[in-house]
Amino acid sequence: MKIKLSEDKYMNITKLKVQRVIFYVLSITMAAVVCTQSIPSGRAAISKLDSKLQDIYFDKRNVMVYVGDTFEEKPISVPKNTKVSYTWELLDDGILTVDNGSIVAVNEGETTVGVSAGDFYAEIDVSVKYKPLPPNSSLPPVYYENLMIANYRNQLPSDYVPEDLIQIPAEYVAANYSTLYVGKETFDKYKELLRAMQSDLGTNNMHILSAYRSYARQSELYNNAVQGYIAQGKSSTEARALALNTTQTPGNSEHQLGTTIDVSNDYNTDHNFNQTPEGAWLAENAHKYGFIIRYPADKEELTRIEYEPWHIRYVGIYHATYMYVNNVCLEEYIDLQGEAAEAANAYAETHPASYD
Repeated sequence: MKIKLSEDKYMNITKLKVQRVIFYVLSITMAAVVCTQSIPSGRAAISKLDSKLQDIYFDKRNVMVYVGDTFEEKPISVPKNTKVSYTWELLDDGILTVDNGSIVAVNEGETTVGVSAGDFYAEIDVSVKYKPLPPNSSLPPVYYENLMIANYRNQLPSDYVPEDLIQIPAEYVAANYSTLYVGKETFDKYKELLRAMQSDLGTNNMHILSAYRSYARQSELYNNAVQGYIAQGKSSTEARALALNTTQTPGNSEHQLGTTIDVSNDYNTDHNFNQTPEGAWLAENAHKYGFIIRYPADKEELTRIEYEPWHIRYVGIYHATYMYVNNVCLEEYIDLQGEAAEAANAYAETHPASYD
């Protein structure tokens, strides 16, 4: 579909972008025509304006831009003093989009931008990459991949349910535990981790105790913890504070994300799990498969959760490796990602995207 932005400018867009572009067009008082019937009349106008046109071309075969940059290459007309109206054409691949009447890079990748004028057509290949960090920067290089987090500061909606949940096969679940679910990618990576552990240790003692927990299940666990402390003689305020050391309030638990697994080699969660062969292996090798020990022993002030050597969270190999090497927890890592984004933006201002 095409939208007429002005008498001499057209832009191809996807159906999903129609409403957004209409808003931009109206906001800058341009006349918008959102129907295919406008194309023939537009073509007629182009034909009239381009009666002297002999050709159009780009003076480059390809161009590189950063994510967030505006595509600014313009075609050249032959002869150069010809008055030309262009129709821009974008691939529907999610790399470039229309934003406020401009073509903007939104995702890394390779694509093509085409432009036509009357019977003439030209195109240019466009490469898009993320803004780099300054040389020798120690900030997270994959700063642009946002990791979801659920903690005391970030609450998930009560109706949030991961889209890729699968039931964990019974052979991976501890005996006498209920049916468990987890995200498919998380489980696939866990199986890789488990095979490597069993190969290194020569044992097969790992069991999953807990995985995805719904908002309702979190409410049940939290309320049970509170009531348990009240039964010990604690006041309601004291009981709620104590419960938070081990159990998050509903919506604040990592388990709702579907990327978290609690594991054990003896069917129980134990703070000494890291001293077992399985726990020690996990602490040293989990990052190689994209997992982190979500609540480390030396980060309790930041996570607000006691050390849990059995609680692993899938974040991907790049993120997990950075956190392992630099001894940072997820809360710290996300803050560092923000710093990295700022550093990359500042560096890009003086170092435009290029193929060099």
